[in-house]
Amino acid sequence: MKALIAFIVMAVGILALIEINERIKAKKSKVESQKSNEDCPKEKSETENCSDCSLIEICEKKPTAEP
Repeated sequence: MKALIAFIVMAVGILALIEINERIKAKKSKVESQKSNEDCPKEKSETENCSDCSLIEICEKKPTAEP
């Protein structure tokens, strides 16, 4: 009976540690994504690659001039 209780306590402890780790990862990725958005220049020329700063959606929506 003691072994069963110890196993349950151990399982709960492991699940708690996993949850804490996931929260730390989510917080860290949120901070890093904000940093990358701040480092990215707001306006890009047509010759630059927009995928560098996660602006590919803006580049795809930009109308192209046809001659």
